[in-house]
Amino acid sequence: MALEIRHISRTFTGSRSETLRDISLTIEDGEFICIVGPSGCGKSTLLNIIAGLDTASDGELFLNGNPITGPGSDRVVMFQEHALYPWLNVMDNVKFGMKLAGLPKEEQAARAEHYLKMVQLWDFRHYKIHEISGGMKQRTALARALCLDSPVLLMDEPFSALDKQTTNKLRSDLEHIWEETRKTILFVTHSVEEAVFLADRIVVLSDNPGCVRDVFPVDLPRPRQIDSEDFLKVRHQILSCVEREVQKFAKEEYDRG
Repeated sequence: MALEIRHISRTFTGSRSETLRDISLTIEDGEFICIVGPSGCGKSTLLNIIAGLDTASDGELFLNGNPITGPGSDRVVMFQEHALYPWLNVMDNVKFGMKLAGLPKEEQAARAEHYLKMVQLWDFRHYKIHEISGGMKQRTALARALCLDSPVLLMDEPFSALDKQTTNKLRSDLEHIWEETRKTILFVTHSVEEAVFLADRIVVLSDNPGCVRDVFPVDLPRPRQIDSEDFLKVRHQILSCVEREVQKFAKEEYDRG
């Protein structure tokens, strides 16, 4: 058992309603979990609480039986924005977190080479950040996250700002990396297609406040074909669930008006 989320709720100061209410999940070692739901349902808030960047108003979190009370080296976050340092080249950006962690230079070099080759950026290691594409920047950020060798990788819509072709390539790359590293991944996305492509299980959050509406296992062989009949069937099932939540929220807003 890797990660336990027990009855997590979150209410922000000054808000009249909860952002999250009574979220409970158990995520096993090596699982790939995607979290989807309407905009504003608290997906990113939940990820930030798991990362230790925000605190729950109620509930508890445990990783391998140990309580999560703040940020830790056992969890690493990759955000929508790559947050790379423009004055450093690709290699130095990848090494940055390892330097802060105090790893020996030889270990930094070995890990950086390993993961830059894994994300197919070794030949670009001396390039400055402004010299590489958006997709390559996200791969650099992914290599940096992987170099910290945390068992849990938290990803908050990392591909949402990229074009469709680049996104499809990075999805496939991430799937291969996950299969090789077997890290536990929690991946927040607005794209149901992306969730079905990547996930072992998909968690659908309801809106106003964010609760676990449903959890869908994705029992499809990998690599998944987004135009296959079985893929489209699962996608439609989950999309219908998300759309019901959107319509429900819109009706409640109208009824209050």
